[in-house]
Amino acid sequence: MNFTELGLTKRVSAALEALGFAEPTEIQQKAIPIIVAGRDIMASAETGSGKTAAYALPIIQNLKGTSERKPRCLVLVPTRELALQVQSQFERFSNNSGMRTVTVYGGTGYEKQTRLMRRGVDVIVATPGRLFDHIERGNADLTNVTMLVLDEADRMLDMGFLPQVRRIVTEMGKRRQTLMFSATISKTVERIAAEFLTNPVTVQVNTSQVEPSTIEQRIYHIDEAGKDALLVQLIQDEPEMHSVLVFAKTRRKAAKIRKRLCASNVTAEEIHGDISQSQREKTLARYREGRFAVLVATDIAARGLDIPAISHVVNYDLPMTAADYVHRIGRTGRAGRSGIALSFVCADQRHLMRDIEKITGRPMDPNAPQQNDSSDQNRSSKPRSGASRRFRAPRRRTAG
Repeated sequence: MNFTELGLTKRVSAALEALGFAEPTEIQQKAIPIIVAGRDIMASAETGSGKTAAYALPIIQNLKGTSERKPRCLVLVPTRELALQVQSQFERFSNNSGMRTVTVYGGTGYEKQTRLMRRGVDVIVATPGRLFDHIERGNADLTNVTMLVLDEADRMLDMGFLPQVRRIVTEMGKRRQTLMFSATISKTVERIAAEFLTNPVTVQVNTSQVEPSTIEQRIYHIDEAGKDALLVQLIQDEPEMHSVLVFAKTRRKAAKIRKRLCASNVTAEEIHGDISQSQREKTLARYREGRFAVLVATDIAARGLDIPAISHVVNYDLPMTAADYVHRIGRTGRAGRSGIALSFVCADQRHLMRDIEKITGRPMDPNAPQQNDSSDQNRSSKPRSGASRRFRAPRRRTAG
């Protein structure tokens, strides 16, 4: 199947082929015809499946050939990193057609964003908080928006953006097409979809296994005091760990981990809420170039990162929700590549493992005894693909 068969014009399909996109991914095959037909959609797909192109391509085709000062499409995303990634995809796929795209996010001044919106724009890619501020200041006019995208809707709900999203939607006309994308579709997400979407078509890709299938998952049972030494040991002993993303629970812990790695001659940088936006972008550019091996991040800072070649994700701290675990490990194994996810599990975090296993449908610890199994007949005969190891904190060495 090619892109023309999905309802895209030959011109758009030819531009995609020139960029090296010969065949659509599964989410693109299922979503693009629905969007081209003008229907609302509620879609879920694993990270790295090509969902941005699934909605960007029909939008670009729909908006071509017309020019207005007011925006006609709004894409709402949870973080500035994802906003920048989505904008770059729009610019890439529009192939210098003159389509005007503006990103609106916090952590930077209002003046440039205001000037660009007032100059004239076709697509606004925004985080809800900053766009809400612009509306309050009278800087953003959304009355001509006919296409609304809620990307990573589950994450926007987790981050408390729903009140701002509701307020933003009231600024638009009632006649609009709404596209909602989420890594998972929970009951809460379904309720929000019912609020914003009209007779949507539901599309789910790879629902039999929530986490990307190309990712090998390993866990390490260890106490909190031993995590730093284990992380250093793994990175130093395994040369294939050449591009590592480490998730920490807090900004302070992310900084501590980076310092420990650097003290052990492991090149590392950090991104989190205390790092300025300009510094984040510089750090990410150096990471993509392979200038250092390990990036330590918090969940919010790492959301939506466009880094295609991450070899390993390390859950230094397990996330508090299973959905966040799915988002985290989806940073590796993107677009069909293989990847490895390592998780450090303390004794008081076993309940988090069980929550993750429920949503992924796979045991994190393949060596753990089955609960409530009194006979071998109740044990699964399927092979387990994970790995589990137990570590004790090594004694600290003193300098001689």
